[in-house]
Amino acid sequence: MKSPSDTLRSLFRRNRGGASSAPAVQAESLALPALVLEAEKIAASLQSGVHGRRRSGAGEDFWQFRPYHAGEPATSIDWRQSARSPVEDTFWVRERERENAQSLMLWCDPSPSMQWRSSDALPTKAEQAQLCTLALASASLRGGERAGLLTGIEAGRALAGRQVLPRLAASLLHPDTDEPEFPRMALVPARSDLVVISDFLWDEDRIDTFLKTCASHPVRTHLLCILDPAERELKRSGRIRFEGLEGGVLTLPAMESLGSAYEQAMNAHLAALKQSAASLHADCIIHDTSQNPLPALLALHMALGGGR
Repeated sequence: MKSPSDTLRSLFRRNRGGASSAPAVQAESLALPALVLEAEKIAASLQSGVHGRRRSGAGEDFWQFRPYHAGEPATSIDWRQSARSPVEDTFWVRERERENAQSLMLWCDPSPSMQWRSSDALPTKAEQAQLCTLALASASLRGGERAGLLTGIEAGRALAGRQVLPRLAASLLHPDTDEPEFPRMALVPARSDLVVISDFLWDEDRIDTFLKTCASHPVRTHLLCILDPAERELKRSGRIRFEGLEGGVLTLPAMESLGSAYEQAMNAHLAALKQSAASLHADCIIHDTSQNPLPALLALHMALGGGR
């Protein structure tokens, strides 16, 4: 018997067929500058800095004042701030932000199921995922961090400097033909942030296996679930034959009678995804391709540390 996620996967995947490689390469070449420009625009709207680092360390920029602790050298005390303190006999230390660069690694699901949209007025899930991936990478690079992909020819390379964004974009648009179904965790540096962008219309076992694999590595995992609005609500009628981009055919009669059951299955699937992520200390943010990606990216930026 099919699980709810199997049904969800089958319902909204149409076989787009193969196109000739030359026009595809030409289209990608034309799209690359526009994609980079749009990603840069979104990144500029995110909070400045390296995920809003806000971690104490040996940097030059002021972060906050904190009370002096016994045993610390007297030279660490900010005497001017201490003199202004309304609390007598309280000394304050000026803390600075940590300057060592962190790494942000991103996996953008390259599977055929992402190449779908319910309307020509909407981007495909893959296009929206690529934009979000590059916007996050751009924000990280702007803040002095290192950013890298886990797909394409640049897989596993954490790069620095804003000038590398077109290089990442080119790699993102040309994933390997034999990409694994999960991010290659061996390529993720320890103590880095891992952002996984997909529709997550996977069966529950695959989701659990994936999250447990992430949890077994010393990384902070964040999920960005991108869905087409037609995948959130079933607003179709009549008898429709669906062909899966990754195999399978499903013919359903009287689609209008399935709306309520479908929405319940989808809501249950997303709730299970969020619950599984939370149980393994991973963040999960849902984004609809009919919406501006900025709010979802801001929420993800905060989860990465932008609010600290």
